[in-house]
Amino acid sequence: MAGRVTRAWRGLAILLALVVALLPFVVLFLNGVRPADEFLSSDSGLIPRRLTLEHYDAVFGAGSDAWRFLGNSLAVAISATAISLVFGCLAAYALARIRLPFRLSRVIALAFLIVRFYPKISIALPYFVLMRRLGLLDTRAAVIIAHVGLTLPFVVWLMLAFFEVFPPELEQSAMIDGAGVVRRFTAVVLPLSTPAIATAAILTVLLSWNEFLMASAVAQVHAKTLPVRISSFITDKGILWGDMSAMGTVIVLPVVIFALLTQRYLVRGLTAGAVKG
Repeated sequence: MAGRVTRAWRGLAILLALVVALLPFVVLFLNGVRPADEFLSSDSGLIPRRLTLEHYDAVFGAGSDAWRFLGNSLAVAISATAISLVFGCLAAYALARIRLPFRLSRVIALAFLIVRFYPKISIALPYFVLMRRLGLLDTRAAVIIAHVGLTLPFVVWLMLAFFEVFPPELEQSAMIDGAGVVRRFTAVVLPLSTPAIATAAILTVLLSWNEFLMASAVAQVHAKTLPVRISSFITDKGILWGDMSAMGTVIVLPVVIFALLTQRYLVRGLTAGAVKG
């Protein structure tokens, strides 16, 4: 009897958590198919009285610029992830294996952590000025650089935690066979680090795809990403709730699908460095 009660409470807790987590997405989707006149009605309920695709047509129809911004988001997310993985893995491996005097390795790692967590609003203006002086303002390159500045420290710390518990005996065996540091890293360490690298890639893509502040600081017109574009639905004449919800749904769906497809790799990667050896 006690076991049934416990299972019932667990089921109720899971159901409540699902409602809390999914309700905003349900409301977002329903607002995307709600007629515009219902947003102005005080008696409109959660479920629209009738469904319409007018907002999707307005946002993604003929002559829309949303497809260009979708391309920007994809290009920026993929490029930022690739750059962060390459340099992040190299930096993390160096910090894990090279013993510098005066614990400089730990100081450098701590510097990466500080860069990751200080308020990003404090560097938005310096990024804007820097990109303008470099002639990169409102280009994909500017957004990619801004995103790498956010994602690279994250990759370094995630991979550092894995490399620090990576069995050194495997590398020592390769050293006996005459493998140099580059050979050991590419032939031994990287193949066995696939779960952690996959996790870093997944989380980096999600961070870049959803990032708004830095992208809005350096991309005003042509290089906008979807999160920046969605903010333009807040106008001086009011908020275009339907159009904003339609684009918001399109932004959320790839992330949800991507997370569902990669969740097993994410779990494996997050637990890969939990037990040493």
